[in-house]
Amino acid sequence: MSRTHALADWPHLSKRLCNHFRHLNPAAMARFRGNRAKLNLYLAQTHDLTLAEASQALDDWLAFFASPPRLQTAA
Repeated sequence: MSRTHALADWPHLSKRLCNHFRHLNPAAMARFRGNRAKLNLYLAQTHDLTLAEASQALDDWLAFFASPPRLQTAA
């Protein structure tokens, strides 16, 4: 997902993040639009993760859940 797309779709993306990471506060998420470092810190604090773990969890989530579905071709 591109940064531009993520920023344009932040309300929807934020809601999906809160659904996946249950300790995130939807009202607080508005403060982190476009600031990955602050989002990593907030995710780490709310889910008892290190910054590295939070960053990796967010990367994994973005790669899997926020990307458009990929078509699979038959072998």
